[in-house]
Amino acid sequence: MNALYLGIDAGNSKTAALVSDATGTIAGAGRSGCGDIYGAVSPEAAVAEVLAAIDAALAQAGASRADVAWAAFRLAGVDWQEDRTYWEKALAGRFPSRSIRNDGYAAIRCGEPSGVGVAVAAGTAAAIAARGPDGTLWDMGWWGQHAMGALGLAIEAFRAVNLAELGLGRETALTTALPAHYDLSSVAELNHWFTRREGAATQTQKAGCARVVTAAATAGDPVAVEIVQAQGRHLATYAGVAARRTGLTAAGGPVSVVLSGSVLMADASPVAEAMLAELPARIPGAVPHRSTLPPVAGATLDALDEGGISLTEAVLDRLAGTLPPKTFLET
Repeated sequence: MNALYLGIDAGNSKTAALVSDATGTIAGAGRSGCGDIYGAVSPEAAVAEVLAAIDAALAQAGASRADVAWAAFRLAGVDWQEDRTYWEKALAGRFPSRSIRNDGYAAIRCGEPSGVGVAVAAGTAAAIAARGPDGTLWDMGWWGQHAMGALGLAIEAFRAVNLAELGLGRETALTTALPAHYDLSSVAELNHWFTRREGAATQTQKAGCARVVTAAATAGDPVAVEIVQAQGRHLATYAGVAARRTGLTAAGGPVSVVLSGSVLMADASPVAEAMLAELPARIPGAVPHRSTLPPVAGATLDALDEGGISLTEAVLDRLAGTLPPKTFLET
């Protein structure tokens, strides 16, 4: 069999893997559960999920692990050197030719094929990563001091309705909208469900109200507007840090900033609008790009590039044209 190239995007909501040949043709796809060593029930469970997605993709391609010429692992939870070391040991005997990085890097090539630029992904959580012109890398990891993504919106909305209920905050349409979203009758019931010792809402369930927050902001609720604008500022601010740390702003030229993730890619996203309004102040010369591919496709392009395959227009077009259906990658 011809050499294959493997891209993996592992997060908390899912892990996805794609297998491509040297022409960019996707030959197999697989998905599984949480591949984040911080978010899974154990690090070993995260490894098992990542390998399950890979094996499903290889089986669909009629291939084996031995056929993989290069694998690009883009994994949530690769935040410190010991995290990378853990994965290096876990994968050493399985995929000898590989790179292991935080999942934030997967999105860069989804809007900037050169792989040089900043990626700002806001899905359930947020991941920000950058690659400079000389190859310098930086990702936000645990440096982020603000809750961002859908979960960040949920946390701030939850705080706002509780303060309003106590008479310590402004009235907001979220007071009725949030409980209604979860088929609850009051803020008190919402507070109980979010915080009780047994049977409490999961992080994913909490994040599920993000669209309620953005809808309230779009409708003009002042509290929701403030939450959304703060989220946009935070995302732009950390993107600016990433650009500076990797030398992207040093030359004074254009800087590609790739937006991805459900919060930023939603139609008429007020979070994206807020971020884009703040971006020029944080990254002079910023050129925003909406992601045209799912993050796992960006990881696959990394695998091809790192494996010595030139990312020509033909390769990019073939990969985009042979991706699995959108429903395959939906959370």
